[in-house]
Amino acid sequence: MPAEYHINEDEELITVRATGEVNLIDLLETAKLLEADPAYSASVPLLVDLRDMQVNLEQAAIKPFNRFILSRYGQQRDASIAIVVDQEMNRDLCAAIYWLNCAIGNSEMFEDYDQALKWLIRREFANIL
Repeated sequence: MPAEYHINEDEELITVRATGEVNLIDLLETAKLLEADPAYSASVPLLVDLRDMQVNLEQAAIKPFNRFILSRYGQQRDASIAIVVDQEMNRDLCAAIYWLNCAIGNSEMFEDYDQALKWLIRREFANIL
């Protein structure tokens, strides 16, 4: 599967990873599966790893994808989202991800996986200690 998710209930972290050639329908289906998973919680931080992804931005799929992401992850998430991209990523794709990142709010975009993880830890777990 080009896009998959993992819910780590012990560490209270959800990770999504997309690799290789992916289309927006694949990403949309993964987002819907994640949201429908009984273990999913909008109060658990989300780390989205897109470093090794190449996506086909089909025009017909862009609006439904954006609508779903903005309504579900932009308005119904209590926890932060860290999005990791690759320096080699296509400019148009990077710009589209950045646009979604800004529109969602409560999220940040990174080029370094470890930095993204540290940001989530500081942001979500600093008050617990």
